Amino acid sequence: MTALRLSLCSVLLLVGCGGSTVNTTLQASWTFASGDCTSNAVTTVRVFWSAADAGPQQVDFPCAQSSGTLGEVSPSGGSYAIRAEGLDAAGIARVVHLGTTLNISKGAPTRPVELTLRPKSANVQVTWSGCPPGVILPYTIGLYVPAATAGGTLGMKQTETQQSCATRAATLMNVPPGTWTVDLDSRAVQPAIKARKDVTVTAGQDATVDFQL
Repeated sequence: MTALRLSLCSVLLLVGCGGSTVNTTLQASWTFASGDCTSNAVTTVRVFWSAADAGPQQVDFPCAQSSGTLGEVSPSGGSYAIRAEGLDAAGIARVVHLGTTLNISKGAPTRPVELTLRPKSANVQVTWSGCPPGVILPYTIGLYVPAATAGGTLGMKQTETQQSCATRAATLMNVPPGTWTVDLDSRAVQPAIKARKDVTVTAGQDATVDFQL
């Protein structure tokens, strides 16, 4: 009986007894922080991934697929950077996953990477017609939550910048999607120059506001 066991084990060892192949295939899946492919107007999910010592690779998937294979990682392991963006039918990035770092030990199997796609911010370009003669002090341009009622007090400030009135332009950076109020105020000029306009920011698409003062 002992001889039979040894013989059987010897045969199994020849064909891989007690061993298994390490999975080196890198998989990714994605979900949205809010909504789904349709509500976010996303048709394609583009994933960028790369090892620390290599250039990035890019793989496109149909959004509705919800997951896909990125490629093969090194059996030696390593560090991999992964980011993603969701594109609409026109190729505009509407949502993004800013980045994940995956550290894989030598000989360890890979695990699926879960990506959460969030609405991409945009910039609001603000322009104005000019400024009073001789005025060089800056305009203050702020972005606020709109007032609850027409002419009421503005809500929380999202961001603010200053520019000399002579430049006739300013940019409010990294604005989340939504409806906002742009407030322009000369402050130091008497009488003060004030103006407000609402703007709707779509994910991943820059917006413009023009004041004719």
